[in-house]
Amino acid sequence: MNFLVVNPWIYDFAAYDFWLKPLGLLYISEVLTNLGYNVTFIDLLNRHDKDLIAKYLPKDKKYGTGKFYNESVEKPDILKNIPRKFKRYGVPLKLFESKLERIKKKKKIDAILVGITLTYWYYGGEKTIEILRNYFPTTPIFLGGIYSTLYTEHAENNFSKFKVNICPGTGILPLKRVLESLNEDTTKLNNFNWFEEIDLTYDFYTSDLTYVVLVSSVGCPFHCTYCVTPKMWKFQYRSIDKIINNIEYILEKRPYVKDIVFFDDAFLLRKGIKELLKSLSKFNVRYHLPNGIHARRVDDEIALLLKKANFKSIKLGFESYDFNIQKGTGFKVTNSDLIEAVTCLKNAGFDMNDVYAYVLVNLPAQNKDDVVQAVDFCHSLGIRVNLNEFTPIPGTVEYEELVKKNAISLNADPLLLNNTIIPYWSNFSLSIDDIEEVKRYTKGKYAD
Repeated sequence: MNFLVVNPWIYDFAAYDFWLKPLGLLYISEVLTNLGYNVTFIDLLNRHDKDLIAKYLPKDKKYGTGKFYNESVEKPDILKNIPRKFKRYGVPLKLFESKLERIKKKKKIDAILVGITLTYWYYGGEKTIEILRNYFPTTPIFLGGIYSTLYTEHAENNFSKFKVNICPGTGILPLKRVLESLNEDTTKLNNFNWFEEIDLTYDFYTSDLTYVVLVSSVGCPFHCTYCVTPKMWKFQYRSIDKIINNIEYILEKRPYVKDIVFFDDAFLLRKGIKELLKSLSKFNVRYHLPNGIHARRVDDEIALLLKKANFKSIKLGFESYDFNIQKGTGFKVTNSDLIEAVTCLKNAGFDMNDVYAYVLVNLPAQNKDDVVQAVDFCHSLGIRVNLNEFTPIPGTVEYEELVKKNAISLNADPLLLNNTIIPYWSNFSLSIDDIEEVKRYTKGKYAD
């Protein structure tokens, strides 16, 4: 059986390749291959796609990040009044179509899998599936990912016009639903520890990637009020031997990879973190932690091990300067925790230009002064700031509270909950002028 797996375009007002790779689809594809199926993989967000770079050579910036190829497109009706350009990010339409034409000539595709991550990116998935359906009018199409899991009913209604099968869930569950729908045997998936046994090989990419993304754990034991991760995933981690073997395989096949990114939600909370860091130091690569590590777990020994292993980009979860907000959102970190973590990283010799703190913007009931205080506090510590605009996510405490207060509708289109445009219409957030002022203030603090 031949599967076509497609990572869709992003349709949004802004997008940037901060090491974006479709981990869910990659894992699904690895499992399918492990089961003996044939997989053709298309990543429409691959900036190093060989067909793309033949015409548009990507410019890698710091540590392999960079701008996506993009084109301005018409906004959906619900966003018509937003005074910003709407774009399609990823390979050009004609290039995608040429790929599909080549695939149709070579083989019969028995099923197509698409995954959508951020809930307000479903529109890009819709446009991707529209093209797929034109080329494969009768082939079963299955849609999974975070969007399908959190907005199952919306997905069923919105994609019914393309006769798409919605497969919610995490881990191996969506794939079992796909195979059962195709009347395939799923016995091998029973009690299968996919996260331990399956490597992310990146063999599906024929292009010369400059970075790869891995996860050493999934889930998180904390329960922050704005985050849905603990409800979706049980906290679990891979054995160190498996992680190291995975990296060895990748670097043997792709010796030009210089940056390895861990997208864990709780990297420092796994058992054996010190042993893992010691083992990672054997490779001649740079490591990065963009998802926000727990400042409370950074001590002198951890900081030194991170430095010795050659970790570069370190992002610390901070969220807010205000004690009441810290306490009310989960008490993951305090101001003193951040001070201690930064001191340890400084003592270990980290370049403070690579150390950031995430500061939340737009939390309900948050005021502009709290954001400014957080920026000033981080600046005083000598670290940089990532302003992280709040998005209400179904299943979180913050989302449920906003629904109770009628600040958002339970049936709100996910496009409206894009953190970029919430300030244009909501009454629970800072105004767009306040947001822009905070951004200018933050930029000014680091202008030197």
